[in-house]
Amino acid sequence: MKQIERYILRRMCLLSFWSLTSVTLLVMTTQVLIRVDVLTTTGQALGAFMMLAATLIPSVLAIVTPFAVLIGVSQVLSGMNADSELVVVEAAGVTPATVLKPVMVLSVVGSIMVLLLSHFVEPWSNRKLYDVLAQAQSDLFSVAVRSGTFMQLEDGLYVQVNEKLPGGELGGIFLADSRTEGNETIYYARSGVIRTSGDKRILYLVDGELQQRNLTNNQISVVTFTSYALDMAAFVPAGQAAVRRPKERETSYLLAPDADDYYVKNAPFIIKQELTERFSTWLYPLSFGLVSFVFLGKARSNRNEQFQNIAIVAAITISARGFGFYSADEAGSSKLLEYLTYGIPLTMIVVFGYLALTGKALTIPRGWARVNARLFDLVAAQFQRRRGDNDAAPDGPPA
Repeated sequence: MKQIERYILRRMCLLSFWSLTSVTLLVMTTQVLIRVDVLTTTGQALGAFMMLAATLIPSVLAIVTPFAVLIGVSQVLSGMNADSELVVVEAAGVTPATVLKPVMVLSVVGSIMVLLLSHFVEPWSNRKLYDVLAQAQSDLFSVAVRSGTFMQLEDGLYVQVNEKLPGGELGGIFLADSRTEGNETIYYARSGVIRTSGDKRILYLVDGELQQRNLTNNQISVVTFTSYALDMAAFVPAGQAAVRRPKERETSYLLAPDADDYYVKNAPFIIKQELTERFSTWLYPLSFGLVSFVFLGKARSNRNEQFQNIAIVAAITISARGFGFYSADEAGSSKLLEYLTYGIPLTMIVVFGYLALTGKALTIPRGWARVNARLFDLVAAQFQRRRGDNDAAPDGPPA
């Protein structure tokens, strides 16, 4: 690799890295704050909090990486144009392929990283994420003991424990579960204890009563028991129980799932959505890099034109990625949207790749650029006029 290529690649890599790091930390922080109430409510240790944050990183990286590549390529090329470096490069007789090569290296590395994250790292991290949340929910009874008040585990699920008895037993257990539509179930037991059986946590209720009410006809059935066993997984919020979501499954499993899999029987479109997302996301870093190069890889003498080219690049890439999110979510129910999920980024790669390899650069039409420049000058003049009027206005009434 030539010295100029190493110089450009180094600048792009540094800017992309810091963009990726900062945006990932920002997005990860917001996602952690959404779920942190589960950990703080259940009194989890700092290690559980750090594990929760770590499991969110791969999924965030897969989303942010295309935009980090976009920022790295577009900002470096724009900066080189502003500093007249691109002018010097072109005047020295350097071919456009010299500038394109570092763009392609960065974009291909970004695509490979997203591909590996989507197919290997992200499923594992999603499993760990739901395991951490499920473990936190399994400790809610100890929190209920400390509080001595009603606690809402999720919508329609409440628990109260009056006291902790010797030997680790719990006294005065009350459970109300109305999550099932049209049905309400209430458990009350004089005492109980939580035991581990294999990989399951079982709540054993002693000397209690089970009430079930059919909300459609208001019929009530009451069962009195001396002992009753409840799997704690029944009180983990939906989506965190033993059934693994497609997001937690390996790609090899999703391509050939078990016939008795819950999602195969009840929601096969979710598996299709997940596969479409995994096989299409890696195309965006490459397409974003090529779009940036085609619009910004040539020297421009007009700064307004350069700024407007950046705006066009942002509009194209953000629109493509936004539609990609929507089409991937709908891919399970629409063949057209499934094809478009792959077709749009592939079309961008083919079209802009051809333009980049043939040395053809796109720019905003000159007429459009002149109109935009006039509008910009008009707005700036209005702003300056208003600012001057405000400065000239008296500060208060005359003495």
